[in-house]
Amino acid sequence: MYINITKLINKVINMFALTTKTRYGLSALLEMARHYGNGLIQVKDIAARHSISPQYLEQLLNRLIHAGFVRAVRGKNGGYALLNPPDKTTLLDLLEALEGPLEFSQSHPTDDAVKDIYRQAEDLIRKVLDVPLSEILKQQEAFDRHLVFHI
Repeated sequence: MYINITKLINKVINMFALTTKTRYGLSALLEMARHYGNGLIQVKDIAARHSISPQYLEQLLNRLIHAGFVRAVRGKNGGYALLNPPDKTTLLDLLEALEGPLEFSQSHPTDDAVKDIYRQAEDLIRKVLDVPLSEILKQQEAFDRHLVFHI
């Protein structure tokens, strides 16, 4: 059986294009990871830093609360914080919480050879995306330092 690998790669890329929901959710979690251990952060601060509608951000944060990523404290001095340390939450966790499980081998009605290729692709993608928030922050800080020195 001939498999058009280019079509398969394009399909996978389209499947994993980050939605606005995921981009904003990741921005919020990274902001909370930066402030981890230093108290709560308010929606208006996250929204302003990342040009996100505060109302939309609150909806996302409610989903993240129900998914077990975030805790909220109401009131004048309230805000949001990560429920777990930044090294215990991964990009893969966030993607699956907001977009659903990463599965395309199970849903593809085809023969075993193609299913096996899809399963291998899933495994590789999971491995790449299984990076903790703390590591993403380190990489971003290194990137930011590099930009500052080359301006």
